[in-house]
Amino acid sequence: MRTMLIHLFTISIFATPSVFADCPSEVSPTAGQKIILTGKVMDTDGNWLNDVNVSMRPIDVQTSTDPNGDYAIEFLWDEQLKPNKRGIIAALKFEKEGHLDKTIRVRSMEFFSSAKPLLVKLEPKPIEKNIAGFTTPMNTFNAVGKKSSGDAEFHVYIPASVDKVRAAFYLSRHGIGNITHPILQKFAQEEKVALVSMYGDPVQRGLKDVSLTDTHLKKLAKLSGHPELVDAPILTFGHSNGTGFAACWPAQRPEQSIGWISFHPGFTAYLQLPNTEKVPSMVMLGTVDKYFLNGRQDETVKEMRQLRNAAMSTMMEAGVGHGPVDADIVWELVVEFCKAAMRVRLGNDGELKPIKIEEGWLGATYNIETGGRQHLEIAPYAEFKGDRSTANWLMDEEFAKVWQAYARTDHLQKR
Repeated sequence: MRTMLIHLFTISIFATPSVFADCPSEVSPTAGQKIILTGKVMDTDGNWLNDVNVSMRPIDVQTSTDPNGDYAIEFLWDEQLKPNKRGIIAALKFEKEGHLDKTIRVRSMEFFSSAKPLLVKLEPKPIEKNIAGFTTPMNTFNAVGKKSSGDAEFHVYIPASVDKVRAAFYLSRHGIGNITHPILQKFAQEEKVALVSMYGDPVQRGLKDVSLTDTHLKKLAKLSGHPELVDAPILTFGHSNGTGFAACWPAQRPEQSIGWISFHPGFTAYLQLPNTEKVPSMVMLGTVDKYFLNGRQDETVKEMRQLRNAAMSTMMEAGVGHGPVDADIVWELVVEFCKAAMRVRLGNDGELKPIKIEEGWLGATYNIETGGRQHLEIAPYAEFKGDRSTANWLMDEEFAKVWQAYARTDHLQKR
């Protein structure tokens, strides 16, 4: 039986929930022919989306995207594939938690033999209406000096039980960043933390001058009824090129920054911005993420440890691509990091304590050649037997044990 391999990457799907596909081609499928449709799914910021459910009707066939957003769906051409009363032959549906569903409705037989590629882009779900925020135009330069302009969104979530904010957690909504996840909101309640999100090209990849956000943060403080938000010590998080967002506050305002997290960074230079070594950080890396394979940011962190004695660590996620295997487990680890940073750095008076590398813990580095999940040795700084200059720096014993447990757990098997 002849197999036809069809690469569907041509049609970009943006705002509309449904798209009618009518693609010209030179070859038409025949009865009983095996058809393989391939494609890639991304979000509207260009991040590859893993674990997107891809299905096709009326034939009951489905698959999901791999760690780098690619998929292949196959079926045998049969009599079910014919126009209905509305002229629709088939419908391809793309579903991903946290994103709006997209449907391609096919009305041409030639669609199935198109040799042109199709790229599917899923929009993130809009932020909940009960969360205070606003949209405003901005003109900025991003963290590496590229000019950017357009609308920027600012939102804040502060639990009703919080009388006074102890710290603020700034998250770029580029990629997986959000302030609506239950794990984050529970953390906000327990630790009296404000969750602040920023979204849009002028802000989500970082800013060369973070003071451009000051006016907008004052507005969030007024909207939330928490004037202390403006000067609160901060934690930051960014996914992919959102690492520029996470790093720009530690780089420009290290005296206000408690800690920062880079999740699957897309651009290595963000990890090397001046002053970032002074603020505890965790860089999470997926071993099959194409950005990691091209950039080897684990080596960058080793250099930062060795050359700047940076308060940095990596978390290697074996078999994981550019997105998370499970958002819950990622946020659980991120929250533990944030709690540790607050334990070690944030005094009762709100002042930040300086980092003392020799008073922390160290963790062994991941062996990329061995691969897989690994048991990485941990010990107090003075008792660590490996190379202290390149080992992962961990804030305290409690977080070191959490870090070690996460490193050796195969989260792929838990799905």
